[in-house]
Amino acid sequence: MDIKKAVLMYFSPTGGTKKAAELLGERLGMETETLDITAGAPERRFMPGELAVFAFPVYGGRIPAPMYERLKTLRGLGTPAVLLAVYGNRAVEDALLEMEDAARLSGFIAIAAAEVIAPHSIVPQFGAGRPDGRDLRFMDNFAFVLRDRLITLISPEPVTLPGGRPYRDYKGVPMKPAVSAAKCFACGACFAHCPAGAIPRGRPQKTDKERCISCMGCISVCPSGARHLPAPMKLAAQMSLKKVCAERKEPKYYI
Repeated sequence: MDIKKAVLMYFSPTGGTKKAAELLGERLGMETETLDITAGAPERRFMPGELAVFAFPVYGGRIPAPMYERLKTLRGLGTPAVLLAVYGNRAVEDALLEMEDAARLSGFIAIAAAEVIAPHSIVPQFGAGRPDGRDLRFMDNFAFVLRDRLITLISPEPVTLPGGRPYRDYKGVPMKPAVSAAKCFACGACFAHCPAGAIPRGRPQKTDKERCISCMGCISVCPSGARHLPAPMKLAAQMSLKKVCAERKEPKYYI
């Protein structure tokens, strides 16, 4: 296939997934277009000669629930796709397989995928400093192998990915951001950035806990530090994740 352009689409509430997508894009050696689909996705139909790159964080071994909504406006035509699962040094579990299934329904065929590590969105001490030098060398190698795959690709064929069906049960976590009213000056940054529509327009001191996906995006963009995770919640998350997140995980690819 004659692939001339890569469309990098990232769902990145706290910035780690965006960075991973950009690192891959820099190494592909072709024209790139970037779409931030965190807060929403535009109507976009893919054309022959385009490669779709879907970069997304892993929450509880699953893709973020809003990804299904984003894919409704992104339409492929048997378009080859690369899946980039970004996780906080815990586990990817069923996320790549779920994303492959969801992307296929929108006309994309996953020909390659990778698991890469970024700081954990709730407890950033896990995965701190990632990507590091070893991660960058991995990305160099993945991009090299991917370019070779694209050169020899006649028609898209799905890659074999880890995971199982039905996907693991995940109902979210109880860690929801709190707001310090004294620090909040109602700038609206959190409302504009929230991928789940959990912050009411004009009432940024409120959070709809039923809608909130605990992505911590609102905390990452709050300029005054008004949005935060209470210390007891942080400590509880740290203790619950310590056993599974403390040991360094390495990136891997599937092609």
